[in-house]
Amino acid sequence: MLKKLIVENIALVPYTEIIFGNGLSVLTGETGAGKSIIVAALSLALGERADKDNIRHNEDYASVTAVFDVSNMPTSYKRQHEILIEDNKITIERIISRDSSSKILINGKSSTLHHLEQVTAPLAEIMGQHSNQMLMNEENHLDFLDDFGGITPLRETISEIFYDWKRVTEELRRTLVKHEELAHERDLLLFQKSEIEKASISVGEEENLNEERRILDSARSLLRSSALIKTLLDEQENSALEQLGVVQKELQRMSDVDSKLVKNVEQLKDSVIQLQDLSQSIEQYGSAIADDPVRLENINLRLDEIYRLKKKYGGSEKAIVGTLEVINSKLSDRPDINVLTSKLEAESNRLQREYREQALKLSDTRKKTAAYLEKLVVKELTELAIKKPKFEFEFVYTDDPEGVVVDDKAVKAYPEGLEKGRIMFSANEGEPLKPLVKCASGGEISRILLALKSAAKNSNKTSHALMVFDEVDAGIGGQTAAEVGSKLKKLSQQAQVLVITHLHQIARLANHHYLAEKTSTFGRSTIAVNKLEKPAIAAELERMVALPQTSKSL
Repeated sequence: MLKKLIVENIALVPYTEIIFGNGLSVLTGETGAGKSIIVAALSLALGERADKDNIRHNEDYASVTAVFDVSNMPTSYKRQHEILIEDNKITIERIISRDSSSKILINGKSSTLHHLEQVTAPLAEIMGQHSNQMLMNEENHLDFLDDFGGITPLRETISEIFYDWKRVTEELRRTLVKHEELAHERDLLLFQKSEIEKASISVGEEENLNEERRILDSARSLLRSSALIKTLLDEQENSALEQLGVVQKELQRMSDVDSKLVKNVEQLKDSVIQLQDLSQSIEQYGSAIADDPVRLENINLRLDEIYRLKKKYGGSEKAIVGTLEVINSKLSDRPDINVLTSKLEAESNRLQREYREQALKLSDTRKKTAAYLEKLVVKELTELAIKKPKFEFEFVYTDDPEGVVVDDKAVKAYPEGLEKGRIMFSANEGEPLKPLVKCASGGEISRILLALKSAAKNSNKTSHALMVFDEVDAGIGGQTAAEVGSKLKKLSQQAQVLVITHLHQIARLANHHYLAEKTSTFGRSTIAVNKLEKPAIAAELERMVALPQTSKSL
């Protein structure tokens, strides 16, 4: 329930504070008196986007403060927003500045516009020309029905399934189109993987093979050299070791005489031992050298293979090994194209089945909801001076060979379900039903909107604590206006209702009457809103009675 609205520096309003009460409240005034400004200010408090042009001329800022009593709101709402609620109240303040430092405060705490919309959505709803325009667009008719039936969550679930289904189906389509390309890419990766793995390249192998090849290329030369060294050391007459043996004996005799030569004897002995070891090593080396043309040919072939793979995969053994790792990674991200296609087909079929199941459930719920709503709206319209109205929801299905099969017929699937819907209406006895947007007058549209809201409220299908009707009386007068007033009065027994009106038939039923007036102060126009008491109410009603019934001075 809206308790208080404070408007400062918006349009022609320097400052006004309005205290609201329960039941039915009306706001009246001359044409251009500022009634629409109050609705615009309330819209700002509810989350409408701000426009700096609304700031009063020569002022730096404008503000709107709205205080809502939430004591009668559902427990779920209180729990969701308990951090913002103080003494069962939520105070919303919008400050619009010319310097772009605008603020949104909820009970003094900074907030975002999106959060504000979430907080205020259940608190109030404004129905004016915009709502009438929405009703005149058949694209919105299903929204009215789904909101009434409380089936919007199911519709949102279906929308999520629909887009998942279309995403997977599109991915399947692209995969099938690129089937040959993807298959070729995978085959190439598999070939490269096999080629590298079969070669079994290891880092350092090329260097070792080149070393072995050099030895094999010089095998005969190495054999000749080792044989010559062996011969010179100890195999021929007067060999090096034989001559050193003679030297060793002579040096030993000399050391027997002069002990200073003992050290030289030891040095020579070590040298002889080293030469003997060298002779043995050369002999072993020579015997190990293989003159193996077959092995040499195999090495050359292996080096050619390594060179070819290096040229193909990065220029080094390390690059070849790294390429294999990259290929394995790509293959893990690129499953077999046939397997991928099968998985996508299975997922697409699963989502289509899930969509069909939920969409059929939604369709059945919509039909039942529509039948119930039709009865309620007809009753409400009858009470609104449309004597024998006809009101029905028509569901339209579109053939689509690639759509969802329903009763042996394939129909087009939409994010919001299998059907489009539109309201069919007739206000005159004996006249056939026609699309609402083609046959309803402005006054009838206003009453249909009121009937929809009354039906929803009477069926406990809405939780708005405040309902604001702006221009609900457009195009009506006389007895019809009295019936509309009676309906608004009845609606105000279940919710707080604020009506901006120019009709005395509605105004005289109000529990609270507010008057918007434009005056001139110090040569400047200003707008003020005041609550009227009984004598002033009577005067305002007399003024309204004097107005032509066709007036639309809102």
